[in-house]
Amino acid sequence: MRRLIRIWAGRRDRGATAVVAALVVTFIALPALALSADIGNIMFERRQLQNGSDATSMALAQMCANDATTCNATTSATSLNTLASANAIDNASQLNTAIGTNGQCARPPTGVSFTGMPACASSSATSAQQTAALNNLGLCPPLSDYYVSGAGKDLGYVETYVQTKSGASDNTLLPGIFSQAVTGGTRDTACSRAAWGPGGPSSLTVLPLAMSECDWATQVGYPGATNYPSGPSGTWPGYSNSDARPDWPTSENAIYSKGNDTTCETSSPGGTAPGGFAWLDGMITSCTGVVSDTTWIHGDTGADGCDTSVFNPLRGTVIYVPVFDCRAASNLGREPISTDPCNAGSGSNTWYHISGFAAFYLSGWRLTKGDQTSIRPPNPLCGTSNSQRCLSGWFLKDLIPAGDFVPSTPTNPNYGITIVKPAG
Repeated sequence: MRRLIRIWAGRRDRGATAVVAALVVTFIALPALALSADIGNIMFERRQLQNGSDATSMALAQMCANDATTCNATTSATSLNTLASANAIDNASQLNTAIGTNGQCARPPTGVSFTGMPACASSSATSAQQTAALNNLGLCPPLSDYYVSGAGKDLGYVETYVQTKSGASDNTLLPGIFSQAVTGGTRDTACSRAAWGPGGPSSLTVLPLAMSECDWATQVGYPGATNYPSGPSGTWPGYSNSDARPDWPTSENAIYSKGNDTTCETSSPGGTAPGGFAWLDGMITSCTGVVSDTTWIHGDTGADGCDTSVFNPLRGTVIYVPVFDCRAASNLGREPISTDPCNAGSGSNTWYHISGFAAFYLSGWRLTKGDQTSIRPPNPLCGTSNSQRCLSGWFLKDLIPAGDFVPSTPTNPNYGITIVKPAG
């Protein structure tokens, strides 16, 4: 009898354990799983929103950098909303219209104004957003000292604010009661900031024909009213005045490899070397090469340069041309200094100090290995003499994908290169 009682008691204990386990699963484990799933959804949605916000801020910064008249929060909204939704799995993200104008704002570069873009609150020294809590992901983080009082204080930047759509037809990833309790509702938000300004690339794949800074400055009008036409679009002569695409420039520039007829004499600092051979060693065969800023490169001894079969695919495209600000008779292996004459070297013994790169739309050329008339009628050859060798086209302002900000100064004109970078 006692043994039977002990067996029955053991069975009752096991029943109690099952009840406790059921209660734990019902009131602790399942809610915990639901909460973890909702938090996972929150984090997944957050990543999508941030991707969309990053994409829209970079796109808007490029618009504003290319043309101040297109920096308009009304006209850009459609394309930015499309970009925000494209970065969401459910295609349900959009600009947050509660901030700025259509979720957009900007701080123009010093000396520039935007008529269709509101000023960002973060650009005010007294703004609360300057000291915004970093855990408020719906706002951009405070501006770094670089953009407030450092080298970037004169750079322009934009901010874009993206949110999940909210409405009866929402396909939101945050429907659960737990996620609503965590986020304060079914809507999540994100912010991103992108800045732009004069830049220096870490390196670029360039044409192996260097031109002097003196030539570049003479042809574009630096440091006065620089002449940077829009890149040619479509076939010559361009489009009607009612079309937003640019017309072709009215005159062409030239990059000389021999017989320079500009005002840049061979005795001037940065002027073309006697003989005018500015082709660079080691890159002639492929007609391209990777060149870094502030580096010395030896000039090629010949004037032929690249074969026209290599040039032909480049006609009608934007190429990058190394610009030199100093030449020497030997590889100095260092930066130019004030005591360097920068006009030494000639013939087969010239080293060029590459100080930057210029974007150039290549329209035609006159070379020893063959001529190609310009694709802009009346199709002139560059230069005025058959003994000259040069490329024809237009110097452009251009955005490059990688590098760092290099504020433009009279001694560092950056040659029209602009960089767009995330800024918080």
